[in-house]
Amino acid sequence: MARFKSKRYLGVYYQTLKNSDKAYYITYKENNKKVWLKIGLHSEGVREQLCHQKRNEINTKMRLGEDLPEVAKRKAETLNEVAKNFFDEKALHNKRNKGTRARVEKHIQNTLGDIPLNKITKEQINKIQKELSDKLSPASVNFVIGQLNAIFNWAIENELLDKNPCKFVRNIKIDNTRLRYLELEEIKILKKRLENDKLLYYFVILGLSTGGRLQTLCNIKVNDFKENGTIRLYDFKNESEYYGFIDKDLYAEIKLFIESINKKDNDFIFQNTKIENYMNQYYYRQLQPIFDELFNNKVKNLTAQDKVVIHTLRHTFASHLAINNTPILTIKKLMNHSDIKTTMRYAKLSKSNGEDEVIRLTKTLISL
Repeated sequence: MARFKSKRYLGVYYQTLKNSDKAYYITYKENNKKVWLKIGLHSEGVREQLCHQKRNEINTKMRLGEDLPEVAKRKAETLNEVAKNFFDEKALHNKRNKGTRARVEKHIQNTLGDIPLNKITKEQINKIQKELSDKLSPASVNFVIGQLNAIFNWAIENELLDKNPCKFVRNIKIDNTRLRYLELEEIKILKKRLENDKLLYYFVILGLSTGGRLQTLCNIKVNDFKENGTIRLYDFKNESEYYGFIDKDLYAEIKLFIESINKKDNDFIFQNTKIENYMNQYYYRQLQPIFDELFNNKVKNLTAQDKVVIHTLRHTFASHLAINNTPILTIKKLMNHSDIKTTMRYAKLSKSNGEDEVIRLTKTLISL
């Protein structure tokens, strides 16, 4: 939530809270750094005039080299506290950011979380980046650091901070030279294996026919299916809504499936537990052993890039579109990629080498 300057007093700010209370802050310089200090709440009797008095007291003590009053010795806001405010404000504009919030807080709460925001350095960000890279994929590490960068930028916009320690932290390079996707025969084998578990079956089918990421698939609701053959999807990585397409026969099948499990319009199709946030874990735990059994365990010295995982369904969707000569810009749109460079890795799978197009052009030129 934004802080507003007092119209009467220099260096005094207030912030309106969700419960309509007001929090009052002052700013002052210490060692040439801007310091934000919370004085208290309106409900506690704090007013702008009191904040002005406290600020003058602190500035006088600093000028005379005396010990600062107790109010100025309070700790600055920590990363955990600022991250909470950042995600709370984000939730006002994006109701579906629970997953992003949980994903980021999981990695910062016990590492950088308790450090005052103005004490966090680039070196500490680099260190956490290295630690995360030991257990997460490069893309996931870049996502977490990207969210940290957004939190620091938000703090700067709200005058909690002067500099962003993430500014010169470089993203980890992602090697996309090899992309594991399922061949048609492998898809047939997988469908056969899942035919007795309709929940897993349609989860995989929608993954293969929309290219949605795990979190996207988990958040598909009954009313996201439209009569015109489209399906509304939400991209949690890019925080945007987009649409995919559903074959009419598949749509008819899914409608019958939805009726059989008594789901209402606003229900998540694939939620089979009261704990909404458990869905991601559930489908990972159910499907990964099946992927291992059917595909991974048969390969010696299997690398991470060649391992079949849930995300392979997304690669399979894009890869078969490319194999069938779908224009790269169309694939970009269907995958909801923010950068064409991400989509270009599928271009090499296209069977078209341009020969037919050149022959058509040549015939046109000759006929002129």
